[in-house]
Amino acid sequence: MADMTATKSTRKALPKMLENEPWGIWAAILLVIAVLVIAGLTMGLSGLVMVMVPASIGILAVLSLVVFG
Repeated sequence: MADMTATKSTRKALPKMLENEPWGIWAAILLVIAVLVIAGLTMGLSGLVMVMVPASIGILAVLSLVVFG
């Protein structure tokens, strides 16, 4: 008789709500916010303005991913 306990997965199943979460999008949003905070703290207002243009383009890209798939 074969031992069937070794083939069972030990990974704990996530709740349905967490499995469907778009973790990549949340990570991108967090990255954009972190870059803005670091730029504001290190370079002041001029650095924040310098970083805002690419950050706003990144936010638009993230929102496009959310809206269009």
